[in-house]
Amino acid sequence: MKKATSTVIAFVIMSAISAASAGALAAETGDAGGSNAVVNINTATAAELALLPGVGPSKAEAIVKYRAASPFKQVDQIMRVKGIGKKSFQSMKPYLTVEGPTTLKAKVKVSK
Repeated sequence: MKKATSTVIAFVIMSAISAASAGALAAETGDAGGSNAVVNINTATAAELALLPGVGPSKAEAIVKYRAASPFKQVDQIMRVKGIGKKSFQSMKPYLTVEGPTTLKAKVKVSK
């Protein structure tokens, strides 16, 4: 009985540590909003666009200006914006959408 209790306590502690680690990783990577957090590049504000990896205020404004003339039909069309190439696109691609709401709430930090 004592061994079973110890095993259960160890399991609970390990589960708590695992959950805390997952939360820390989400905070570190800017994954606020869940693992499917995205930015709608057609409707997001410049501030929301700046949450994307590799996007600061000036690139965010360039995206807003570009889409005013030509809304995006596919996420890869963001590479038409000056300053966003294949490498930048690859790092931000998991966080991009052209439909639905923007759910990303914190800056995404990608390791180089």
